[in-house]
Amino acid sequence: MRRDKEIDKKAELWDVGNVFVMSDEELPYPRICAHRGFSAIAPENSLPAYGAAIALGAEEIELDVWYTKDGELVSIHDRNLERISTGQGSVWEHTLEELYELDFGVKYAEHFRGLKIMRFEDVLKKFGRTAIMNIHMKMWDFEIHEPYYEKVAALIRKYNCEKHVYMMSISVEKLTEFHKIAPEIPRCIAFNCVKSDPFAWIDRAVEMGLQKIQISDPSKEVIAYAHEKGLVCNIYYADDPEKAKRYMEMGADTILSNHILQIQPVVRGYKK
Repeated sequence: MRRDKEIDKKAELWDVGNVFVMSDEELPYPRICAHRGFSAIAPENSLPAYGAAIALGAEEIELDVWYTKDGELVSIHDRNLERISTGQGSVWEHTLEELYELDFGVKYAEHFRGLKIMRFEDVLKKFGRTAIMNIHMKMWDFEIHEPYYEKVAALIRKYNCEKHVYMMSISVEKLTEFHKIAPEIPRCIAFNCVKSDPFAWIDRAVEMGLQKIQISDPSKEVIAYAHEKGLVCNIYYADDPEKAKRYMEMGADTILSNHILQIQPVVRGYKK
């Protein structure tokens, strides 16, 4: 499935030894997407979590993005720091240098003590094109926050990752506005089938020209309707084989998981 790509003029931006994957359009389904990296064995949204997921064969990694007080983009899920770091307050209340002073590993496990936060650029530089990136723009999910459309698009282009990423959010407005800045970068919208009308959301996704949807608690009929409309279906989420099998039998294209090794045999069993 993986194949070496010819090293192009931007080769200096990556480690020369990287093995690149096919583009998002070329890479076969079904896939596993490592939710916040391999977060069952390493701190979420971290270098070891992403690295472990890719090394163990995850076709996709999911990462979250917020911004700092001085306008840097960082890989972190929560808007606040308390749960996963030794800091307090909101991410955007701190500069990048202040965040670098915090420990993002010790609350997960003592042997991760000293782990630092990753910039979004660091993720692209280290792992660009070695897996498809499901980029959850957490700051787009809230209306009060700066979207940084131009900066996000510029970084993706800098590392030649336009065909190896897709932008994910729950915000119709933000995904629409980003498309005006970067029409070449695919988009995905997330919703919960229990809390909203999934068929209406699928129709809306088609109207927006989206390529993918990311859904929770779907039915087989919802997935079939999405496929009928030409959409790829991400399912959030499954950590146990039986649940993964149920989603695969329903027609899932990609399953998000915190524990990729638990569901990998199931998903691979459905490979064409």
